[in-house]
Amino acid sequence: PTRCGCPCRPYLNSLRYVYTCSPVPRKRGQSIHDETAEYMRIHLALSDGKKVSFADTTGGDLVDVKEFVAFDSDDEEDSARWEEEEAKYRKPEREPTYRVLPEFNAPVGSALLQAVHTNKLEVEQISPVEDEPLAFSGLIRVLNISFHKAVYIRSTMDNWATYFDHPADYVLESNDGDTDQFSFKLSFAPPYITHGSRIEFVVRYETSDGDFWANNSSMNYVVTLLLTYEDDSPQTNVNMQQMKSILRHPKNYR
Repeated sequence: PTRCGCPCRPYLNSLRYVYTCSPVPRKRGQSIHDETAEYMRIHLALSDGKKVSFADTTGGDLVDVKEFVAFDSDDEEDSARWEEEEAKYRKPEREPTYRVLPEFNAPVGSALLQAVHTNKLEVEQISPVEDEPLAFSGLIRVLNISFHKAVYIRSTMDNWATYFDHPADYVLESNDGDTDQFSFKLSFAPPYITHGSRIEFVVRYETSDGDFWANNSSMNYVVTLLLTYEDDSPQTNVNMQQMKSILRHPKNYR
C-alpha cells in the first residue's frame, strides 16, 4: 500500500523523469581568445588581397568607355504647366519698406546758433534721400573761424568695432557772415540692413585754429533703420466678412 493509502500502485510504472536540461553533452563555444584570433586571421587575409586599378591611371587604354548624360524628361510641357499652376497659389514674397529714423533732435533757431558758437559746429538737419531708402543726408553748421576748413563724418555700423571717415561737402553760398554749411550722405549696407540696424556718427571740424568735435553731448548721433511690410489686415477683414455672410443664424429651440 502507498503512504496515502489509496490504490495508486498500478500507476507507478507509468511515471517518467523529465530532466530540466539535456543530458547530451554540448559542444563548447569559442572563448574570447579564440574569437579574437579568428578575427585577426580574417582581417589579415583580406588586407593581403589584390587591389583593383584602372588602365588609364597607368597610361593605358580602357577597353570600354561609357558616358552618362543628364536625364531629359519628355514631359517638359507638363512640368511647365505644373509650375504655372503652382505659381497661382504661391504666396508672393513681401518686399520690405525701409525708413530711416534719427534718434536725436537737432536744434533749431536760436538754440542752433548758440550750439554753433559754443561747440564751433552742430548737426543741423537729417533727411531721407529720395529713391535711396537705405540712405540719409545731413547738414552741418560750422562757425566761420578760419578760411581753410574741412568737415569729416566718422561713422560706424558695428558699435565702433570698425569706423570710416567721410568728408563732407561745402554748401555753396551758405555763408551768412558768421557760419557756413556742409552736407554729407551716409547709407546702410549689408549685412546691416535688418530692422533696428544703427549708424552712429560724430563730426570733426578741422580749422587752422585746431580741431573741434560734435558728438550729441557725448551720446553720439544715431540713425536707426526701420523695416515695415504691407498690412494684410484689410484683405483678412474682407475674407472674414465673406465667411460670416454664408453662415445662418442659429434657431431658437423651445
